[in-house]
Amino acid sequence: MTKTGLLAAIAFGGLIVGATALATPPNGFQPAAAQVRAEQSCDKEGVWPNSAARELCLAHVTRAYEWGEPALAKQLAHVAREARESCMNEGFRVETAGFRDCIGREIDARSDLLILGDDQSGDNVATAQ
Repeated sequence: MTKTGLLAAIAFGGLIVGATALATPPNGFQPAAAQVRAEQSCDKEGVWPNSAARELCLAHVTRAYEWGEPALAKQLAHVAREARESCMNEGFRVETAGFRDCIGREIDARSDLLILGDDQSGDNVATAQ
């Protein structure tokens, strides 16, 4: 191997190591563990398996666990259940695209309130009395 080839191999190896380090969450939390915890949180809230609400619950809650925010993750699972109930009360049928859109809007709106109202104690101060 030439000197140039060796330098290129070293640089490429450093690039791979750097990319791996950037892909790992800063708190060292493994994505697989976050996914399992998210499934448990969504199950505990009664978010239906194989539904748009479940899919969106898992996406939001997994991300919160990956960020090291378990209190937010639990609140987001609760939000997903409330969003499902709200959309059903509005008359959307579960198997429709309108239901999925409604769930997405509801989760986004409610999660914005959680994030803005969270005082890091795990209590949602936006709704505290």
